[in-house]
Amino acid sequence: MKDLIIAVVGTLVIFALERAGVILATRSPGGRAWIRAHRLFHPNPISYMRMPMGLVTIFLWAGGWQVTAFLWFAFWMITDLTDGDIARSCDLVTESGKWIDPLSDKLLYFPVLIYLSGWQTVIYKGESHTLFPFGWILALVVIDSIGQCSRLFTVKKAANLFGKAKTALITIMIILGGSDVLYDLRFITPPFLALLAICCAVLAFLSFFCKIVPDSWYANTFTLGNFLCGISSIVCVSFGWLHHGFVLVFIGQFFDLFDGRCARKFGSTRYGALFDDIADGTSFGLATAFLLFVALGSTIPGFLVAAAFCVSVIVRLIRFLRLKGALPIGVFSGLPSPAGALLTGAAALLFLDKPLLIYFFAILSSVAMLAPIRYRHFAQKIWPGIPNIVKVGVAVAVIVFVSKGLTGTFLFADQLSIELGGFVLAMAYLIFGRASGRDDERAAGPPARGKGTAAE
Repeated sequence: MKDLIIAVVGTLVIFALERAGVILATRSPGGRAWIRAHRLFHPNPISYMRMPMGLVTIFLWAGGWQVTAFLWFAFWMITDLTDGDIARSCDLVTESGKWIDPLSDKLLYFPVLIYLSGWQTVIYKGESHTLFPFGWILALVVIDSIGQCSRLFTVKKAANLFGKAKTALITIMIILGGSDVLYDLRFITPPFLALLAICCAVLAFLSFFCKIVPDSWYANTFTLGNFLCGISSIVCVSFGWLHHGFVLVFIGQFFDLFDGRCARKFGSTRYGALFDDIADGTSFGLATAFLLFVALGSTIPGFLVAAAFCVSVIVRLIRFLRLKGALPIGVFSGLPSPAGALLTGAAALLFLDKPLLIYFFAILSSVAMLAPIRYRHFAQKIWPGIPNIVKVGVAVAVIVFVSKGLTGTFLFADQLSIELGGFVLAMAYLIFGRASGRDDERAAGPPARGKGTAAE
């Protein structure tokens, strides 16, 4: 336990010192001038220095200096923030830096991932397992390498949001795995780390995909993800895997959140809005209604309530299209269908032994979606006001929480699972997400996709 405390506290101290130093140096004209005058502190030299440090980390770890290796790796991963801040603040952004920086990240974490997936073992349920699954780590390395090589022939060389999220999640995964080796943390298991590795591989693929496809297809890609989550949820529920079905609907909401943002920023295809409606109806209407029906014991009253909920979602989507342009940008009439699906699906699983409560929340969601009550758009009105550091923390927490939800292992008691988190979030939005007079101010121009939202 002592080693873990030293590693964690040391990492936090390094991070705090790095942030304080960078902020002090880049906010004053004198500090920026000093950085420009000393080439060693330019972004590209920092990236070059980071390249061999993964091999040094392995040497330290294999030599028994695991705490030192932990801190060494953490320090050099933190420098990925340093060079980016210096590049932007000191006007030192270069075209070469757009591919050198992500290359240095890969050369830092590739050796560590391969070593921990091939040679570092842990005991789980009485059997020896590698810390990370070698197959998925190999897939991650291959996809990430192809993505790096694509910078040689694609116009988009800078790291995109998928790439940044992937790097952050890989760092979290390595830190969690290393922490588990330093001290046996029961909530960090090989299945949990395996799912994080899968998430990293998926993010690596999406990062590569967004480099080679036209911008107008970004939104459709997210919409397809939402649609597939809905179909997969129906399949899971049909096999009796209600929890996994709900988790897939929950994941679909994040695809839906980002497809609208991409559509507004990059545009979309001719039938993108129609495809979006079909995906929303599948995930938030049909899949959630099927989950509700099975949770209520496949009874006739359960069928009627589930059918009413599904119809409410469809009517909600049709009404939104009909009211397009009649409401201020970022304001809905009625509870958005993702929030209704989240509330209904979570209640269906939380109150499996209390069907009257399930009926109550299903009917409440249906009525709220059709009621003429104005709600704020989460992505346009609420999310932008959240600090960036909190957004990153929320994103990582959601990925970790969803991963643990799919593996069935939780840090807290089983009852405090993703269903309870979803229920609390949906109820908070139902009560506090209502639009105020300030939200009625109209924004200039219509939505870029025919739908003003990804959260509809």
